[in-house]
Amino acid sequence: MTLPLHLKYRPKTFAEVLGQDHVTKSLAEVMRRKSARAFLFSGPSGTGKTTLARICATEAGCDLADILEIDGATYTGIDDMRAVAAGLRYRPIGGADIKAVVIDECHSLSKASWQSLLKIIEEPPAHVYWFLCTTEPTKLPAAIKTRCLAYDLRPVPLDTLRELLDD
Repeated sequence: MTLPLHLKYRPKTFAEVLGQDHVTKSLAEVMRRKSARAFLFSGPSGTGKTTLARICATEAGCDLADILEIDGATYTGIDDMRAVAAGLRYRPIGGADIKAVVIDECHSLSKASWQSLLKIIEEPPAHVYWFLCTTEPTKLPAAIKTRCLAYDLRPVPLDTLRELLDD
C-alpha cells in the first residue's frame, strides 16, 4: 500500500519541518521553557499547522493516545466543546502526564463554543495544552487570539519541496 505524500513525508520533529524555520526555532524554545499552554497556528492549507501542533504535543511530553484532535468544521457547537472541556478535568490515560487538544479548522466553531472555551484556554489545567489551527485567523474572537501564542505559517517554497521529493 502506498502512503499519500502528506503522510509519507509528515515531519515528527522540529528539525524535520521544512520551510518554517521562523516558527520551529521559536516553538522549540517555548516548549523547552514550557512558557505557553495555548497556541494558534494560522496559514494556508498544507503549511504544517496540524503537524506542528502534534510535534509540540509530543515535545511537551504527550503520548499519541492523549492527543485529542478535533475537526472544528464538524464539531462546531457548544455542546461539543463543553464535552471536550469536561473531559480535560481527568488525567491522561496514556503513559504521560500531558493531554493536548488540537482543534483543526477552529475558525468554524460557533461564537457560543468559543465562549464556553474562553476560561479553560486562558487558564488550562496544569496537564493540558491547546493547539488551534486555522486558515482564517480573522474569524477567531479577539479574546481567544490574545490568550494564545500565535504563529503564522508561510507556504513552503517549491524548490524545498522538489528537493524533498528528489531525495
